[in-house]
Amino acid sequence: MCKSKPLAIPQCGLHILILSLLIAVSSVSCVNEEGLGGTGAISGTIIEHFYNDDFSSLIYTDASVDEEVFILFGEDREVGDRVRTGITGQFRFNFLYPGTYYIYYSSGDSTAVLDDGWSESVRVELGNGEERDLGELVKLSTLDYDDGKAVIMGKVRKIKYTNGSWWPNLVVEYIDNAYEQEVYLTYGDHEFYDERIRTQHDGSFQFRNLIPGDYLVFLYSEDVTREKKFVVLKYPVSVTEFDQVVDLGEITVEEL
Repeated sequence: MCKSKPLAIPQCGLHILILSLLIAVSSVSCVNEEGLGGTGAISGTIIEHFYNDDFSSLIYTDASVDEEVFILFGEDREVGDRVRTGITGQFRFNFLYPGTYYIYYSSGDSTAVLDDGWSESVRVELGNGEERDLGELVKLSTLDYDDGKAVIMGKVRKIKYTNGSWWPNLVVEYIDNAYEQEVYLTYGDHEFYDERIRTQHDGSFQFRNLIPGDYLVFLYSEDVTREKKFVVLKYPVSVTEFDQVVDLGEITVEEL
């Protein structure tokens, strides 16, 4: 019986074959997916824009401090890592492999909110060892009318007429500070009043911690003509500065 001989590989050919296999294995093992362990980095700065409750007016902007920022690796929808912004709103993700990343952070922008409650800021394609600075990223937040520092104040005086006197021949019984007079405040286009307070013993009142915007201060006074029970005294106020103080001065109500 004739036996076949094993295939003879020249010594130099064997070395080339082994080297090719090593290169192939090495190439496969060096292909890393997105994630931690590389030399790249992604950074940025989050600036918070504070609006009123319906986003119709920008009140002020500031660095978003201690804001959580999330990074997703590739198309994996799980959070890969998270950091918090510093006192200037800056954040940075280090030690990233090349690939695709997504940066997320919370925002009040209803047009960009995802089902999981986070809004996507940007999709980043990162090269090998690349450091990408995303610049300023905007976070939207809303403020209530009483999240500011402005004040609207005033003082209410009351004219009390004697019983039995009639318009237009009214007889004054006394004039004094109006104690516990109800004063109302409405912000912007709100349908109902936002706050109701009562005057102090000296007739003074203050609406505090207001944000910039248009307000209406109003209170009720008896209708001395007796055509109706009350008349409404209205005082529109425009607050333009964050810490502005608006003094309406003396307001007079009447009582029969």
